[in-house]
Amino acid sequence: MTLTRLSMAAATVAALALGAASGARADAAEDFFKGKNLTIIVGYGESGGYAVYCRQLTAYFGKHIPGNPNVVCQYMPGQGGVKAASYLHKVAPKDGSVLGMLSDYAAVAQLMQPEKIKYEIRDFKWVGVMVPSNPLLTVRKGAKVQKPEDLFEHEMTIGVTGVLAQSGINAQLMNKFLGTKIKLIAGYKSTGRVALAMEQGEVDSTMSSWISLKARALPKFEAGEFLPLVQVGTQRAKDLPDVPLMSEFAKDKQAKQATALASAAAPFGRSVSVMPGYPAHLLAALRKSFMATMEDKEFRETAKKRNIEIDPAPGESLDAVLASVMSTPPEVVRLVQEAAGFKK
Repeated sequence: MTLTRLSMAAATVAALALGAASGARADAAEDFFKGKNLTIIVGYGESGGYAVYCRQLTAYFGKHIPGNPNVVCQYMPGQGGVKAASYLHKVAPKDGSVLGMLSDYAAVAQLMQPEKIKYEIRDFKWVGVMVPSNPLLTVRKGAKVQKPEDLFEHEMTIGVTGVLAQSGINAQLMNKFLGTKIKLIAGYKSTGRVALAMEQGEVDSTMSSWISLKARALPKFEAGEFLPLVQVGTQRAKDLPDVPLMSEFAKDKQAKQATALASAAAPFGRSVSVMPGYPAHLLAALRKSFMATMEDKEFRETAKKRNIEIDPAPGESLDAVLASVMSTPPEVVRLVQEAAGFKK
């Protein structure tokens, strides 16, 4: 037999072995998931935007997972998503039956408050991203501020659930590094309550994820009652092409570093993750099933009817994002901590 034929034979044997191994892993995944109940732990309450996305996913996810398990949402609000992430990391059963829908802010939160965080975000792996999520600074019609440029000329009140909530942090960073004149009004129990207060003229603005705002208040934007001012993220949302990013107003090095860190949560959006030590072959099966769900025609149609935006990305795409966030220089982290009030 010639060398060429030997090489071809070897390649054929290797391909067959790889195919057999792949088939074996698929069979093992099907055997594992068949008859199982899979639970997605959501770090927020059942009436919020995360819950909307979890329910949309679980209605179709099991159909595409080998073995067709039943998939349900379980809500675990508390500490801005920290409670759920800590539970997944330390307490949840490690039998492959539990997944997570972590806060998009989980990685940044670990940098901001390391003494309070009970999880290690780098231990998690991501199944997939349903949609990135840009927080949007929104103002009511009739306030003194009506366009981005006005933020630097007039004072504007913003309702927040807490000064150390993501919206509160972003507003404080804008004041410190960009020169805006935003006055925080804290103590609201939910972003929905803030939106109601804005409608009633109690506060001028809110900052909440655009995907959540759109799902519950799109008619108000269409009627001009709510006006988008500034979004926070690594790139402009596809349907907000004319609304500037917070980072676009950064003029010096410190401002650029601070706004870059604040914007780093956006790519995580509404994503599904698995806890530390999750079997690699099961994660591979879930990743493939997740992307198949995102392309499911009925899934897409129902999402569109509910104003649920879907712009998916593979779970692997977050590996580089997470590595970048967690390698943020300590001096930049301290800069943001101090500006946001963590060091007071």
